[in-house]
Amino acid sequence: MAKNSKDSKEMKSTLVVLTLNEIEGMKKVMPRVKKSWVDEMILADGGSTDGTREYAKELGMRVVDQKTKGRGEAFRVGAEAAKNEILVYFSPDGNEDPNDIPKLIDKIREGYDMAIASRFSSKSISEDATLIRRIGNNMFTGIINILFGIWITDAVNGYRAVRKSVMQDLKTDANRFEIEIQMTMRCAKKKYKITEIPTFEGQRIGGVAKLNTLKDGWAYTKLILKEFFMKNDAAK
Repeated sequence: MAKNSKDSKEMKSTLVVLTLNEIEGMKKVMPRVKKSWVDEMILADGGSTDGTREYAKELGMRVVDQKTKGRGEAFRVGAEAAKNEILVYFSPDGNEDPNDIPKLIDKIREGYDMAIASRFSSKSISEDATLIRRIGNNMFTGIINILFGIWITDAVNGYRAVRKSVMQDLKTDANRFEIEIQMTMRCAKKKYKITEIPTFEGQRIGGVAKLNTLKDGWAYTKLILKEFFMKNDAAK
C-alpha cells in the first residue's frame, strides 16, 4: 500500500486526455479545462486522423502515441509519459464533467490512492446511460464489491484519478474498456485506499462510442473471474 507523505498536498498532477478521433468533443470540452487545475496536460492518442492531435498541439499539449490499439494501452502509455505523481484520466467526449478534475485531484492529495467519478451514486446524474448500461454497470460493480470486499457505486467509470506509483504497481494488462475494472479490482486486492465523488455524465459529443455492450460485457465477466481466482498471488 502507498504511504501518505507529509507533502502529499504538494503533489503535482498530470491530466491524461484519452482520444481516438474526438475532434468535436475536444473543441467543445477542452476550452472548459482550466490550465491552473493541473501542472501538465498530455494527450494519449490511439491514432486519430480527424485533427484531434493537431488541435491538442495548438492547445500546448504534449501528444504521446499508443504503441498498440486499445483503451488499456492508452492508460498505460499516459501513465508512463506523465511527469507527475497524480494522474487524472479524462475523455473529452462530453460524458465527463471537466469541473470534477480538481475535485479528483483533491481526493488524492487528501491521502486516497484512487478516486473515481461515480455516475451512479445517490448524488450523481447520468444523461447518457441507457437502461441496459445502467443495469450492467450496477451488476458488475455489485459483483466486484462482493468479491473484493469494497463498497463503491461505480467500479466501471474510467474518469478517475490515481497515483502514478500505484498505477505502476497494479501492473495492468487489460486491453479495452476492462482496464477500468482491472484497476479497481487490483487496488482493492492490494488494499489501496479508494474513494468516489458524485459526477454529472452528459451526453456524448460527436465521435463514435467505442464501447461494445456485448463484447465488453463478456470481457468484464472473464476478467472478474480471472482476477478473483488469482487474487492471492496478485496481492503479493
